Amino acid sequence: MMKLPKMCLIKSTIVLIVCLSSMVNGDKVKTVSLNSWNLSNENKTIIVSNLKAPTGVYTALKSRFGDILDSKNDEALRWIANETWTFSTKFSGSPDKNTKVNLTFHGIDTVATIRLNNRLLGNTDNMFIRYSYDISSQMQVDNELEVEIKSPLVVARERAEYLISQNKSAPPHCPHVRENGECYRNMLRKMQMSFGGDWNLAALSMGIWKPVELEYYEVAIMRDVDVAIRRNDTHWTLDIRVFLSTGVRQNFYGELTFIAAELLDAPYELKKRLILYNSPQIEFQINIPQGKVQMWWPNGYGEQKLYPLYFRAQCWLDINGPALKSKTRSQKTINIGFRTIELEEDVDDFGRSFYFKVNDHPIFIKGASYVPSHILPEQSYKESKLEHIIKSAKESHLNMIRVWGGGLYESDTFYNLTDYYGLLVWQEMAFSGATYPMTLTDFVESIRLEVYQNAKRLAFHPSLAMIVTNDEIELYLTKNKTELGDDSTRLEEEYRNLFMGIIRHELNVISRKDFNPRAGPMISTPSMGVEESKKDLSTEPQNPNYGDVHFWQDEKDAWDPDIYPRARFITEFGIQSLPVLASWNRTLYEDDELNSIITHRQHDPKGSLPMMKLITRHFRLPAMDWDENVDKLVFLSQVSQAMAVKTATDVFRSERVHKRTMGAMYWQLNDVWIAPTWSSVDYFGNYKIVWYWSKQFMAPTSIIALIDNNNDRINITVTKEELVDDIEEPEAYNITMYTYQWSELYPRRTETFEVTVPSNGFFRKYINLPDVFNGLYTKYNSFLKFELSKNNHTISNTYIFPSNFHQATGMADPQLRIRFTPDNCDEETSTSHFMYYSFSITVKMPALFVYLEIYHPSIEKYKLSENGFVLTEPIKVIHVEMELKRDFCLELKPEHVRVLTVNQLFVNSVSSPYSTTASINNVSQPAEESTTVEDDVDASTIPTTISIDLDQEY
Repeated sequence: MMKLPKMCLIKSTIVLIVCLSSMVNGDKVKTVSLNSWNLSNENKTIIVSNLKAPTGVYTALKSRFGDILDSKNDEALRWIANETWTFSTKFSGSPDKNTKVNLTFHGIDTVATIRLNNRLLGNTDNMFIRYSYDISSQMQVDNELEVEIKSPLVVARERAEYLISQNKSAPPHCPHVRENGECYRNMLRKMQMSFGGDWNLAALSMGIWKPVELEYYEVAIMRDVDVAIRRNDTHWTLDIRVFLSTGVRQNFYGELTFIAAELLDAPYELKKRLILYNSPQIEFQINIPQGKVQMWWPNGYGEQKLYPLYFRAQCWLDINGPALKSKTRSQKTINIGFRTIELEEDVDDFGRSFYFKVNDHPIFIKGASYVPSHILPEQSYKESKLEHIIKSAKESHLNMIRVWGGGLYESDTFYNLTDYYGLLVWQEMAFSGATYPMTLTDFVESIRLEVYQNAKRLAFHPSLAMIVTNDEIELYLTKNKTELGDDSTRLEEEYRNLFMGIIRHELNVISRKDFNPRAGPMISTPSMGVEESKKDLSTEPQNPNYGDVHFWQDEKDAWDPDIYPRARFITEFGIQSLPVLASWNRTLYEDDELNSIITHRQHDPKGSLPMMKLITRHFRLPAMDWDENVDKLVFLSQVSQAMAVKTATDVFRSERVHKRTMGAMYWQLNDVWIAPTWSSVDYFGNYKIVWYWSKQFMAPTSIIALIDNNNDRINITVTKEELVDDIEEPEAYNITMYTYQWSELYPRRTETFEVTVPSNGFFRKYINLPDVFNGLYTKYNSFLKFELSKNNHTISNTYIFPSNFHQATGMADPQLRIRFTPDNCDEETSTSHFMYYSFSITVKMPALFVYLEIYHPSIEKYKLSENGFVLTEPIKVIHVEMELKRDFCLELKPEHVRVLTVNQLFVNSVSSPYSTTASINNVSQPAEESTTVEDDVDASTIPTTISIDLDQEY
């Protein structure tokens, strides 16, 4: 895994410059992490010792009872969430005179009672809040700390029953039975997806999911820094707020040193000033000449230059200054990027526009919804996994990630990575698809603190583009108005008070009076946008002429361009598919039946029906037992998903004309377990076909070709969503249309024409269908390839298949042959976890959607240069990068590689639908003594549809 520069990980060596400061006496605030914990259940029948925090109950019990992500453990281990669990630890130390000690929990999941030396410290009921307790007067030489965490299921049920008894319920109460989830998720300020959903498991986590620290200080601690950036004709202005946390109840004194080595020639010093204890913050502004600054751009539009900023604050009580060794100094380093971002919502001929401008340039948003990287929050911020997901988004040309409201406020590591890779963040607060109990004691105050703390922590990141206060709640209220009945009016009013009042007000902590450093806040998604949401609760959150929409109509043909809305911005759309078999095998127990596990994990209330209907619509295959052909079901589900997401994205990008549509974010980027879901990257990091395709159909400069049945034509769009500063004139490109027949490898007809496309612009052309399919070329025996090129270099291509595949005539056995050779295998010198192979594929006829899947028990995950591709050339070389579980040279054998094409499923279907052959040959030269591998899955048991011919000549 590539490591980020230390600058990006907030470990800048700039802190060494602090010796230049002329601050008064004082010592650093001291922090001590409490890392070692024990865990026990209520009756002490289960005890686990020496746990390293952060941790949680499911994580702690994994070695004894199994991984919740394996087999059917989401049900088998549900008992864990019905018990009360206690984490305990011991620590020593006592404060010096005039020193305060905070016991700070940066995250407890969720409802807990905290005791120090058998005395109650406090209670928690919000996993998104930092809780701090002044324990200065309670500390002893030896101390014992206990955190008793109550069952979230029990607490949620008790709160719901209380509300119902008061005739003030907060629906919905329980999920659809197929989701296999738990009830009353909205009763707790807990990650809502913990209770289950239509794509994820129910895993009612409990634990200390963030660090626990003792903080020794005299007056105040610097917690967060918000840097809002604006630009005028000559300068950039840094509007800086340094937020302090204090336990004193009197005003105090403070000084601050600010260092920006790449921006300022010398440290900037704020001398002694009086700070109000009830509003403990320091504000100041710094002006930077524009010539000193390199701007930060979203992925695809420019570089992501980041500048480290160092802050050191010193706070004390006595007017004469702090004592020599008093713990008065705290420090923080952050990285910022210089960019402006605006959300344009102008009245136009359609309604209101809805698009982002970054550094004064309109940006077409290509994005995906991100869900937490793990269902257990204590494991959700592992850097290697986060980097793989976010880097995968960048590699597939995304420029925005939507942090979905059913998950978490993500870790600092997550936002540092989005800054570094240029992924704008559409940030939703952690509220999703439900009403929330405003009448519960302390619930509202807890939410106030949640919003206040998390907004301050996230605000400075250049990637933070938009804050939305909830996901799909306005849509829920609108769709269920009749069902809610007499409660509808009350629930709508509570919604206004919470989201349009309280939460929007608390977000003012990061706003500015004279400019807006980021878009929003927008109240809900989908909605009619920011401007319209200022008026009142929307009655048409899915109005395509305003704001954003979510598109879910899986009863229609998702390959049909005509079904998609010509909306301003699309925040959700997608199609379900199955992960690769290699990933499924890693989740199975020895006696598990794969089909039983797939059925168990299908949580869509409609089951697999939408996925199967789409497959059947386009691949009307001979009758087969899908239980015996899971590999083909995986393949066809992924092809169906890829084609659907590509079609939708192509439609949305082609509607960029007049800014009719300016954003498309598919659901969903990643996953929390191996299951039928809408993701493009599965839980283990392996890619589905849609991810490979998105590297092409999301590319900044792309050619789009869509059949327009209403006008009996093909609509061709060349879109160029990138800035080329040194090229002012439109650039010339060639578009070539190739007409293929299914029975021949080479095109029989070629037509080329020249087009010009400006920077961040587009070109459109129409071709009448009767001019293409006539005479020898029909919609059934032919297909089209469109290629965009410049100076004889191919930039982009796309295909049109004018008929369903079961109607195609002339489709033949491509006689596919494949051989593979290792690119870097040296047993004596290899110290890398990565290994590379080249696959050489030859065909004699067009091969439709060539799909490669690799399985070897020593492979952690793998990435191909392409997958699911159409092969219309005699030979193609595919490269594969494999991340191994340990360092050694891995020898791939034919049984480790599966090859599937659509041709297999149709050719000779009368006698045998799978008689088409693919021959595989391994031409590697392994060492005389082969490496021993611990096989956790027997490769020979993997279903395969390829015939092996080791003697085949190529």
